[in-house]
Amino acid sequence: MVRVLVSANSVVGLAGLEAMVKSAPPLELVGSTLGQAGLDQQLADLQPDVLLQTVGVGELDRLRAPGSEADYPPIVVMAPESEFEAALAVLHDSPVAGVLPAWATATEIQGAVEAAAAGLVVMHPDVAEHLRLQLGAEAEPLSGATSQYPGGSPGASAGVRLSPRESEVLNLLAAGLGNKEIAWRLKISEHTVKFHVTSIFNKLGASGRAEAVAIGVRRGLIVL
Repeated sequence: MVRVLVSANSVVGLAGLEAMVKSAPPLELVGSTLGQAGLDQQLADLQPDVLLQTVGVGELDRLRAPGSEADYPPIVVMAPESEFEAALAVLHDSPVAGVLPAWATATEIQGAVEAAAAGLVVMHPDVAEHLRLQLGAEAEPLSGATSQYPGGSPGASAGVRLSPRESEVLNLLAAGLGNKEIAWRLKISEHTVKFHVTSIFNKLGASGRAEAVAIGVRRGLIVL
């Protein structure tokens, strides 16, 4: 049984976390707090195995030095999309052991809490995917690498190529599918689809879906 203390910035958010923990047999809700008020005292009194906490804009930096770090258990945070990049640094120098998006499912939250209690570090796939795209991991090809497509991608730097997943998304765009349909087809979140679409536009130098598809057809990136 993993003893969990939950903290959220809103009454609705706090109630949701409380209900989720109570409904998960491997977890035990030992307490809850609205915002930071009284959080340190509850941590000292209840000594939970994991702190499950929602954070708002700019709040991840505060977790780097949350008072007496030695008294803090592993923290699993649920962050908005705008805070994903800050999450990377926080994982290195704070008690934070897991970063989830605000839209994480109950199953994902439970898994992250159990993993954190076991001493593991957890990053949700949507967070990792966002960081990979934002930090340009795919835009840095291996030395000597060239585009896998004839002539490369217009509007993009030499050597930049679409990833296999981006190619799938581009082909589904050409088939007329919307973000929600693409997410269902590829079994990924709609947020991740949006990141892929933005990355495709940037790499192809396209200003919209129709232009991206047209460029893709000319460059042989789309299977007709």
